[in-house]
Amino acid sequence: MRTLNWLADGESKMIELNEVIYVDKFDVIVVGAGTAGSIAAVKLASLGHKVLVIEKKSFMGGIYSSTMFQYYRGSIGGIYEKFDAMVEKMQDKYQVSKAFGSQPMIRRVVYDKLLEQYGANIEFNAVVVSVYKQDQRIEGIQYLTCKKKVNVEAKVFIDATADASLCRIAGLTLHKGREFDGLCQPFSNVRLYYDFLEDRIEFNNIDAGTMKQENPEEYSKSVIDSTNNSVYSNPQEHQFTLGMSPIIGIREGFSIDGLKKITMKEIVDGYISKEPLYYSSANFDNHTKEMAFESEQLCDWVVGLSMWSALVSVPIEKEVMIPKGIENIMAIGRMMSLDHDIASHTRMMRDCQKSGEASAIVIDSALRNDLKLADVKYSQIKSLLEKDGCLNEENNYGLKDNPPPDINTPMWFPETDSEIVKAMKSDRPGFAMLAAYRGRKTRLLKEGLQSNNQNMRVNSGIVLALLDDNTGHDILVQAAKKRDSYKPMTSKSYNMLRGLSAVYCLGRLHQKESYSVLYRLLQEHESFIDDEMEFDKFIGSRQDYHFQYVAHIVRALVNIADHNEDMKDKVTGGIHQIVYRDDFKVYTSLKSNRNDLHDMTFKLREFIQWKLGLQGSDYVKAAKTGEIDNCSRKGESYD
Repeated sequence: MRTLNWLADGESKMIELNEVIYVDKFDVIVVGAGTAGSIAAVKLASLGHKVLVIEKKSFMGGIYSSTMFQYYRGSIGGIYEKFDAMVEKMQDKYQVSKAFGSQPMIRRVVYDKLLEQYGANIEFNAVVVSVYKQDQRIEGIQYLTCKKKVNVEAKVFIDATADASLCRIAGLTLHKGREFDGLCQPFSNVRLYYDFLEDRIEFNNIDAGTMKQENPEEYSKSVIDSTNNSVYSNPQEHQFTLGMSPIIGIREGFSIDGLKKITMKEIVDGYISKEPLYYSSANFDNHTKEMAFESEQLCDWVVGLSMWSALVSVPIEKEVMIPKGIENIMAIGRMMSLDHDIASHTRMMRDCQKSGEASAIVIDSALRNDLKLADVKYSQIKSLLEKDGCLNEENNYGLKDNPPPDINTPMWFPETDSEIVKAMKSDRPGFAMLAAYRGRKTRLLKEGLQSNNQNMRVNSGIVLALLDDNTGHDILVQAAKKRDSYKPMTSKSYNMLRGLSAVYCLGRLHQKESYSVLYRLLQEHESFIDDEMEFDKFIGSRQDYHFQYVAHIVRALVNIADHNEDMKDKVTGGIHQIVYRDDFKVYTSLKSNRNDLHDMTFKLREFIQWKLGLQGSDYVKAAKTGEIDNCSRKGESYD
């Protein structure tokens, strides 16, 4: 059966067709010529395939050619390094402004020349509007430009749109955002400016909030609001503003439901792949300060272990690029089959470029051997992946330190019990705590609770809690009651206050005995503003500090209510008597934007409702009065 698929009101619609007239046929059609798609297109064309590229903007390279022209993380090796060298060489040849990183205009020229050299076709200012499917394959697409509407067919397709646009039109199953509210990573808006002191073009970016980028009205409003952010209003005297980037920095969008899905839990537990195409390399770079609303796995890593900036290598297999339901499409870049927690890791520009190269090598093998993408043999492509360094076992390091800038001695993963104990007593205990967690070192941790060293005692209690062992409960209670301000220095940033870690772990254990101390803390929340504190990227203001404690206390309390049915009404009613007072407010800022406060009051109330499955108007009434006994719990949302 042949069908025509298109998007209407955000959903894929379809009708049956008898036949379609195509104006041309290609080996591969690449939709999206951004960071990943440009590399895939050039690689496939260089291998002799007839390639068509559909790009909605007027240039190739995406973010790397317009917004962020300097690498952050990602693993080395791959053909992208050859293209980087070409950009550097052309920069030296022509009289163009230097840039922090690579000159974006030169990169656009290099990619254009490469496509022209290898005979690829490209349509700029074009968007795909329909997909023609036959059984389990995409047969062709219809794309639209300002002048024409065109039907073209291909043997294989690449979705490199960054938001899974082709997969969405085709009606494939997709996932988006965190479990609580479906929100993705905060986006950034980037200001471009000329720095007279450095004599080059530079950029600065601020986290500008979250949005549903598939909603045109919300997308447009977010761009306008972030462009007018007060942070950009007063540039330094030696900076001349050039303008805002033509592409905003969206860190996360849709991900496909692939033949395999990579989860953060697998990676934290030490997953080893037998058939990696490449290894991505970064920290779990979640930019949100709403950590209390994130998954337990991510909170364990960031709130429990203070491991936010630790570098992790993640093996990427071809099955995470191949969606279920269609056999001749690969989804590359930041929309591969990943859970929300790991999406913040695999989106780095180096690694997105590697995904483009790797997908091209898989597709080349499939076309030459007349195979389905899923049936391509690893033995046939491994050497090709290794040729230019896309696959490099040196990038398979597992875990690597990423310390604060003033720490010169790197931290290593401890191998023995004595090494674990020594590190857990130090100010940088993260790797040792992870080693104890992975090794289920329960006996060692219980002995640690009796140590004369405060770090050892509390760190042992934290890891035991992550292992669902309540032996360290009383030690965690003392740290929570004290609002312990001690902060380990495991990570470059986002290190967690010990008191916050203790509150989170008490919720993780969800014991009835924790209720009284946690509820007393919630009752005292207004006094938090007066606590002594040291500001950093995570806690940038007193309002940030207040929000972190209140949000984690509430999370801990609803966990207790959720796991102890006989306490549910008492706990929930108590929370609501405080959180639903008319004068109750919580605010937080965004990373690198500490003066721009966001009201989180409604979001916190929404989180309570979601966790406890409370319904609409009954929920609101009960929340305001504390009379929760007869409140229906059906998990329905309210406005």
